[in-house]
Amino acid sequence: RSKLHNIVSMKSTMPSSTESMIILSEWISRTIDQVDRTSSSLSAATALGPDLRKSMILCSDDYLLSALRVSCSLADSICRAEEEGGKLLPMPSNNWANGINVQVQATQEINGTLATENGEQENHDKAEFLPFLCNVNDEVANNNSTMQRIYSLGIVLYEIFSGGERPTDLLKGELTTAVETNELAIEENLNFDPLPFDQASPIDIGADINDLLDEISSEEEQNLPKKRQSLQTNSATTRFSVSLESLKAKWIPGPLCDLIANMLDSNNGTLAGEDSYKSIADVRDDLQLMLEKPKTFLYDQDMGKLSVTGLQFRDTMFGCNAELSTIKEAYRRSISGDGELVLILGPSGSGKSLLASEFGRSVSAGGGIVLSGKFDQLKQGKPFSALASAFDLYCGNLMRDSGPLRTAEVALKLISSLGKEVYHLARIIPNLAIMLGPSKSELISHDQEVCANPQKQLQYLLCQFVDVISSSFDAPVTLFLDDLQWADAASIEAVNHLLTAASLAHDERFFFLGCCREGEINGGHPVWKLLTNLERASVGCTNIKLDLMDEHTINTMVSETLSLFPRLTRSLSSVIYHKTKGNPLFVSQLMLSLSKEGLLRPSLSRRRWEWDKEKIQSQKLPDDVAMFITESIQAL
Repeated sequence: RSKLHNIVSMKSTMPSSTESMIILSEWISRTIDQVDRTSSSLSAATALGPDLRKSMILCSDDYLLSALRVSCSLADSICRAEEEGGKLLPMPSNNWANGINVQVQATQEINGTLATENGEQENHDKAEFLPFLCNVNDEVANNNSTMQRIYSLGIVLYEIFSGGERPTDLLKGELTTAVETNELAIEENLNFDPLPFDQASPIDIGADINDLLDEISSEEEQNLPKKRQSLQTNSATTRFSVSLESLKAKWIPGPLCDLIANMLDSNNGTLAGEDSYKSIADVRDDLQLMLEKPKTFLYDQDMGKLSVTGLQFRDTMFGCNAELSTIKEAYRRSISGDGELVLILGPSGSGKSLLASEFGRSVSAGGGIVLSGKFDQLKQGKPFSALASAFDLYCGNLMRDSGPLRTAEVALKLISSLGKEVYHLARIIPNLAIMLGPSKSELISHDQEVCANPQKQLQYLLCQFVDVISSSFDAPVTLFLDDLQWADAASIEAVNHLLTAASLAHDERFFFLGCCREGEINGGHPVWKLLTNLERASVGCTNIKLDLMDEHTINTMVSETLSLFPRLTRSLSSVIYHKTKGNPLFVSQLMLSLSKEGLLRPSLSRRRWEWDKEKIQSQKLPDDVAMFITESIQAL
């Protein structure tokens, strides 16, 4: 029979000379010993007793990381067997752990961190079910057998995360079953059928002999002893209620204890609670989320703190990975010498700014320079307001992060490149005046030279500023401007100069990213004129249109915000989706409103968020996002 291998490892599933096979119990002991030897957090804890030290090992990142991978591999093996029609599925049993081997990487070093949230792992142990556990029939698993396998895998996970201990309730149940079976066997063996001569009626020896022969013949045909048919109770397949208090006492994360408890909740063959699992695939997906995003799904959330602060949103983007990749590709083309810009279009609240911010973080992480500004509807008559804000913010960050020597170096390069014209920039960029120092600030206040065309001069000086900071740090510069629908003509003309100069020079590394509300750029708008000019200059332009989120994406957003598995938040997400029509800003504002009203609240007893679905469904909300936000502010 073929064996079932997991697909968690990034390496080949074929064993190599650097791999060895050991039973699960030995793998648990080895991993505990290895963590004990290599963990820096345990090296100083020499005075701990053995039980306390073991608990610290089991709840450490080192052990949890390895154990989660092995658990994922087992769940995935069952899922793949189910997808293949039910062949070679492990038969339900309370003793799966005795039939599981782990393929160990001989050169493996335990990595003591769960910080990588992308799930990419290498050189990790892999688990497989031994053939004697597997079903060779072609029968597709029915619902009851699925529940039995979920329970069986739950017992295995209990043993893995407890450090090899069998659940106490299971041991007691198995012992009780064995005793009851023994007593039943003795009772049935002592319960002899009455002999013919014990009966009061006359004895018909011939008839009795014929009846005995018929009985023996019937039992031989069935190949089963008639009296033993009542002794088929098997403790290995009987599902007992199991308490998780022992795991909790070892400081195993609460969400992981809940996951195992929900698996064992199928002990009666039916779903005993709303959180209970319905398929092994759900178990696998939840384990994988714990492995990929431990900060969100594995670690305990501070419910006490959240009960005071209320709902908190992470600065995370949902459902726009393809759009983010498109922006990154345009960026790479632009900094290679081909000037290019990207415009993100979409309705209000669709996540345009969040997508741009996510891209900006990736640029900064790669060593690039990002300048960010935002146009204001009330400042449309003030030229360069957004650009000045972007450069001022950059100068402030430069002084804070780069130190006085590097800041002075950039200031000297600006003076060398721009001469005393630098004071024109310092007038609209306050932090630049601070960078230039007191002597230059006096120059700013006393030099009264007037330029014939100040707007043209500022456009030129801003372009020079970009060139200076790019050369100073040998890094490409990205300029991001938000709310382009309110942009002034002078600022857009400066952007035009930056893009055309970069395109003509083929060596100036500059990239422009803008956000604009869809449908608000017409033929007379400065941005429209910019796009027309750039098309004539053969400067590339990529338009990205953001649509509203679908129900699946909203569920991902709700799930990660509440640190609950997606299967647990689907009902709430469905209500939110139909009320918000998929607008991301509306979703976040609605959830904040529900939190303030107590309809979405942290539960200290359950250590998770809970909600009143019926009351949320009955709420009447305005159709307009802006109106809803206004009403929420007025209600404060």
